[in-house]
Amino acid sequence: MKKVNYILFGALIIGSLFSSCEKQVFEDPYAYLPPESAFSTPERIEKTATGMYDALQNREFLGGRVLIYADIRGIDGGVPTFFTNVPNFGNLNSNDLTVERAFVGAYRTIYEANLFLKNIEKYAGVATPQNEAKYKAEAKFIRALTYFYVVNLWAQPYKFTADGSHLGVPLVLTATDLPFDPANRVSRSTVKQVYDQIILDLTEALPSLPDVNPTTRDFGSVARANKNAVNALLARIYLYQQDYPKALEFANKVITTNNYTLNASPKTTFTEFTTKESIFSVAHNGSDNPNTNNALAQHYAPNLRADIQASSELVNLMKPEDLRRKDLITIAQGSFWNAKYTNIGDWAPILRYSEVLLTKAEALANIATGTTVDAEALALVNQIRHRSDPSTTIVAANKAALISAILTERRIELAFEGHGIFEFLRTGRDIPAHGTVPLQAWGSPRVVFPFPFAETQQNPNLVQNQDY
Repeated sequence: MKKVNYILFGALIIGSLFSSCEKQVFEDPYAYLPPESAFSTPERIEKTATGMYDALQNREFLGGRVLIYADIRGIDGGVPTFFTNVPNFGNLNSNDLTVERAFVGAYRTIYEANLFLKNIEKYAGVATPQNEAKYKAEAKFIRALTYFYVVNLWAQPYKFTADGSHLGVPLVLTATDLPFDPANRVSRSTVKQVYDQIILDLTEALPSLPDVNPTTRDFGSVARANKNAVNALLARIYLYQQDYPKALEFANKVITTNNYTLNASPKTTFTEFTTKESIFSVAHNGSDNPNTNNALAQHYAPNLRADIQASSELVNLMKPEDLRRKDLITIAQGSFWNAKYTNIGDWAPILRYSEVLLTKAEALANIATGTTVDAEALALVNQIRHRSDPSTTIVAANKAALISAILTERRIELAFEGHGIFEFLRTGRDIPAHGTVPLQAWGSPRVVFPFPFAETQQNPNLVQNQDY
């Protein structure tokens, strides 16, 4: 197959706006219209805007696969062979097709957000000013969310250098018409520049996005961007930057709305999808999912492909009566399995209220002076624990012990939701040896993905990661 530079698709989709597929969740009957038709009426612009979420469902990326990649490069998902050498740090190389498809999938989503922004500017005034601003904000949210995962998979964590000045990923912010346009040969921005762009996109998006109804939840309030999703993602971004006052500020913006609460059972979030614990998810259904072989459940459920087991170490962090062990771990074939995903139409959870509470706890714990144990942080982590295990109360003798307890609770609570390797990298910890994988020292070149060989050949400005 002839290789092309995938960073910008350009002519690959001219006349085929948002044509990844016609699905039922974000059905787009105008998928094959050229821009002058797709942006010709307010109704068609609305359909085209929902098409961006169809792009977000990309089966190789935020359709669920990117969550898997982050987790199987952590320590709780075993060393599954289905994903080539993705979980095997030492054996991974730049010709790996799984990594290449993930890279292409990510930048495809970014391209479609960029293309929407380009065309809605070109056809300004067709939609109402309020809707036009909302659609632009949704595009920026999608672009920011995608870049968060790209920069954390293909670049060292923010604090790898004190100021984030190490190489990150290519920042592509415009859509060009030709795949071999010189503008497509994008150099790598620094990690700080990527984070700054993510924050800028989210900050610009915030005023034009809707609030969430405090009493009810529906498809649109979880599956489409809203103010709380932006604030929750910003809280995560600042936590990764170790800017704890900002992480606290944005976590509080979500919490003080009083729009969210923990479900009585942790299982509910993964069976009902639009609960008051869900902030933002990538939506799917039985007919509208990444495809059978890419769905989260296909790889995690023991009655389907059963590629990814749950580690006994993770399971043993929970008491037998902990609901996360009773209801979200299952035993089959003599092994433990993650039971968060059981059907191929299950949504991909991106932002949950429990994460926001734990982010606030971690921020407060780190802000505390000296060795002080912050009482509110301790109460928050116990709020998460007591939801699933009322019989156990976490105690901490000092600040370090509290932070360790919070990180352990994040590991349990957010398991198999795409946080695995990121949790080790953002906190400066080695990735412990597990299965056949030896310990990976923090800062090792191998803890990040290689850029696909085809991309570096087509784009001489794309500097390969060290040791690839």
